[in-house]
Amino acid sequence: MQFPRAIRKSVARKLLAAVGVPSILLAAVALAWLRAETKEFAPGFWAAVAAGAILVGAGMVAIHFVSVNLIVKRPLRALARAVRGTRIVEGFARVPVQGEDEIAQVAESFNTSLQAITDLRVQRTDDALALAAMQRELKLNAELEEQHRLLDKASRELAGRFRELEILAGLTHKLNSTLDVQMLCDAVTDAVAQQLGFEGFALLLSDEKNGDLVVRASLGTDARATGARLGLGDGAAGIAAREKQLVLVRDVHSDPRTSVRSWLPEGAGSLLAAPMVHQSECVGVLDFWRPRPDAFSKEDLRFLGSVADQAAMAIANARLHERVVAESVTDPLTGVLNRRGLAERLQHEMVRAERFGHAFGFAIVDVDRLKSILQGHGLVAGDAVLRTLARLLQAELRNVDVLARYRGDKFALLIPGADRAAAVEVAERLRRAVESARFDDGARITVSAGIASFPEDARDLESLVDAADAALFAAKSAGRNAVRACAPGMRDDPARPHRGRMTTKLEPGV
Repeated sequence: MQFPRAIRKSVARKLLAAVGVPSILLAAVALAWLRAETKEFAPGFWAAVAAGAILVGAGMVAIHFVSVNLIVKRPLRALARAVRGTRIVEGFARVPVQGEDEIAQVAESFNTSLQAITDLRVQRTDDALALAAMQRELKLNAELEEQHRLLDKASRELAGRFRELEILAGLTHKLNSTLDVQMLCDAVTDAVAQQLGFEGFALLLSDEKNGDLVVRASLGTDARATGARLGLGDGAAGIAAREKQLVLVRDVHSDPRTSVRSWLPEGAGSLLAAPMVHQSECVGVLDFWRPRPDAFSKEDLRFLGSVADQAAMAIANARLHERVVAESVTDPLTGVLNRRGLAERLQHEMVRAERFGHAFGFAIVDVDRLKSILQGHGLVAGDAVLRTLARLLQAELRNVDVLARYRGDKFALLIPGADRAAAVEVAERLRRAVESARFDDGARITVSAGIASFPEDARDLESLVDAADAALFAAKSAGRNAVRACAPGMRDDPARPHRGRMTTKLEPGV
């Protein structure tokens, strides 16, 4: 059964309806029964009873209405208002509890639930705050970790740079300690072996005459590598020298540029050719090898490029020094040593011979009748004869022998490791070669030579030169085109022009 909307919206009205309707029905039944029982003997009594019942009913309704309003409706309305006005976000709002009946219990239960919800909300808020704090902390930790990683990376890079600078400083010190090209090559090789840790290495210098690359020092290679030649543009080293740029071979097996790397170890690996460039001139190439493919990093390329630059500067300076020294000890007409260079080599050989107990020969070679050539053909022809004669004599000598222009038309010859007999044999071979040669305009030239031996004929430089000069005078006196070795009495020959005047004195700087 559906109650009217006014009753459905109010618990108090529902209670009034629940009590009032049965009471009215019961009263109506009682009145009907009473009327039926009394209408015969007391017809007017029913009307009085009905009026009294109506008054009593009205009074009961009023009493019920007031009681329900006070006991039920007002507390329920207050509870409803309190519930409607309560906001969980307020945290501490409570519904008032009045009495101990069911309404009070509902209010108490509501407050308990509200407290639980409030606690849950507070806990949720706390959890959200904790989570936000944790997220901030995690983010901060991540940022700190990233900063630590960057700092660690920077620290490693800085340590690597310091190590590189230390190596470069040590290498620079070594390179600045000498002006000898070979010693510089050895110093670079030592640095590569001891500090850079490369398994294979070759240092190639550019040949100033034809531009070829020549292996001057190597590490972890075939012992025969030293002296190997490579044309400009051949292989990785030749390309690096030609282009004057770093050449990186990541895998020597698959790169055709390594087909001529005869001095490097066999097997898989990677190769870096670093040109040594100084003032736009490539003085050589540093070949670095590692047994693993793609083993060179960007940092390696940068650092090894710096090593090549340092070596290039030192080698270029050493070569310049060699050229200056060579010019100072070289005869400009013939290209052989001058007297200064001869004196230095003689002194060096004399010290070595005394230390090891070796002998060596010294000869003075004079062109016979050069004055007649000058008178017939002029000074230019005389110079041409001296240049040709120097080339001819040089071609007949060993690599260890030293040829020098002594004075005017005279040449001097140092023959290391030769006693008197061996020196005479060398001089005779030279004399025969000159005698059989044909000079410009069909001229025929002969030479005479005087031989002295250390320590047999002299034990100091001045006496050695004087002994050879005395032997030369004897060869001239014998009719020229002859070779004579110093013998007793030659130095005291009264016919010798220089006897007693020592014009043969030979010292550095003369």
